[in-house]
Parts: sequence; structure tokens; C-alpha cells
Amino acid sequence: MNCLDTSALVDYLHGNDAMAAFLDATEQRPLFAPTVALHEVFVGGARLRGAGGVEDAREDLDWVEPLELTVEGAAEAALIEAELEDGGAKIGPMDTLIAGVVREAGGTLVTRDSHFDRVAGLEVQRY
Repeated sequence: MNCLDTSALVDYLHGNDAMAAFLDATEQRPLFAPTVALHEVFVGGARLRGAGGVEDAREDLDWVEPLELTVEGAAEAALIEAELEDGGAKIGPMDTLIAGVVREAGGTLVTRDSHFDRVAGLEVQRY
């Protein structure tokens, strides 16, 4: 299961060539996005254009299947945060939640952000 992180969603919305090439080459459907990543995209839309920006982002991403933050995903994120903090390599609270949701679901995180490589047991696909 491929799960798009915030950078992938934003790059899609901005017409990034590398993201477009990834989507063209990827046959696996549906594609998922953690609701935490969707929230980050919606915040960006809200800051730029208010409610209209949020609605536009929702419409433009209506093909993405949401991957919910569950109790299990939250617990997995807590373990990731502890692992990274012990190693001195934290990645930020929202990215920790995204990693927890995807790792708990057994998915592959599609991203351009290399800091997710620090998360043990998280499959990462960069584009």
C-alpha cells in the first residue's frame, strides 16, 4: 500500500514533474494519505485562501484514500518518537504521526523527504 506524505501531496498539487512521473509509473491503486498529511495540506490551503483553499485542496485530492490516525497508529508513533529521541534524530511531531500511521498499517511512505529514512521499519519510496 503506497501512502503519500505531505510533500508528495503538495508536489502533486503544484504539478511537480517528479511526482507526476511517480504517479504515471505506479500501477498500485488506490493510493492512500494519512489524515495527518491531509490536515497539513488543508492548513496550507487555509492560510493561502481560507475556506476556499481548503475546499480546492479537498476537491483536487478526492482520488486519495484517507488513512486514519487510529489508536494503534498513535501508539506506533509514540514508539517512533521514543526511538528517534533516544537516537538524537527526531523528525517533528506531524511527521512522527505520519510515520506511525504508515508503519502500523504496513504501508510504504511516498515522499521526497529523506528524514523519514531514520525511522526503523518504515518502508520509504522517494520520487
